[in-house]
Amino acid sequence: MYCEHCGTKLSEHARFCPTCGSATSEQPPADGQESASASDATSCPQADTPRKAIGKPAVIAVSAVVFALIAAGAAFFALSINSPAKLADEQTSTEQEAPAPQQPEQPSTAAGPEQEPAPDTAPEPEPTPTPVNPAAEAQTALQAVIDDYRSLADDSAKLSKDDLASRHPYVNSMAIPNYLMDWANNGFSNVCYAFSDLNGDNIPELIIGCKDAQANTQAFDIWSYVNNAPVRVAYSWERSIMRVYAGGYLYERGSGGFQDWMITVSTLSAYPTGIGDAWTDYANGFNGRTDNLNVVEKLGMESGTYVKIDAQGNKTAITAEQFQTENQAIEQQYPADSSIEWIPLIS
Repeated sequence: MYCEHCGTKLSEHARFCPTCGSATSEQPPADGQESASASDATSCPQADTPRKAIGKPAVIAVSAVVFALIAAGAAFFALSINSPAKLADEQTSTEQEAPAPQQPEQPSTAAGPEQEPAPDTAPEPEPTPTPVNPAAEAQTALQAVIDDYRSLADDSAKLSKDDLASRHPYVNSMAIPNYLMDWANNGFSNVCYAFSDLNGDNIPELIIGCKDAQANTQAFDIWSYVNNAPVRVAYSWERSIMRVYAGGYLYERGSGGFQDWMITVSTLSAYPTGIGDAWTDYANGFNGRTDNLNVVEKLGMESGTYVKIDAQGNKTAITAEQFQTENQAIEQQYPADSSIEWIPLIS
């Protein structure tokens, strides 16, 4: 026997189908239901093929299948949205949609609105620096020497030679007796000074001197501007005469005694050094003068013998007649410098 609803095979005496739970035809009808069953059979006939009822196992199976399909669809969806191709497409789309970086604004070359004219008042120009003039700087610095010699005139009548030397550091103490003795009676009217470039460095030297009876100017102190300061570079002493010849030559006649005297022609070194006190240098054998003066030629007398000394210091004995000839040649070869403008120290 089979169930009329689901077709499950039934035992002979089964009252209900174990699969769909429907009652079987073997169950006796209840009281009063026979006519109703007949009526139902008349009004609602059964189909030729009996309908199968869906049991609990079938529902569970169908639910499992549906759940599997849903899970498979979710996995497929997840794989599809995270696939490399999809990600590449999204990145490309993002790059395309991203706004381009803003470029800095370039000044427009087109004619813009008319600008206001610049004000009439122009900025003040920066002051032009005063050019350095070494010659002018030297003369300004050497003015201190001139002033010291000028003040010496006021003290000469009331101070001794040693006091004058200590009070006037710029004055050549070795030459003080010369002009005090020979020119003090003239009120220092013959004492003068001049500026002249003696060594060709375009910086003038200061020459302090006096005019002798023949109106020849004798220099007894020569100063230069070295390392931004005035320094003594040459001098004469109380038993010598120094003159400035043309071309920067210095002519000097000096006596060391009755039978020792020399005539020397020299030039001032291009890089002279300061001598300091003249007496000190004299006591040291004229070391400072010797370093600053380049001997061109020299002749004179040593221990009663006339000699001629060349620039290298080599000595040659000569006769008195040869000495006179050599001396005259020097006077002709080195004339006095008439271009120097001597200025009276006391006007």
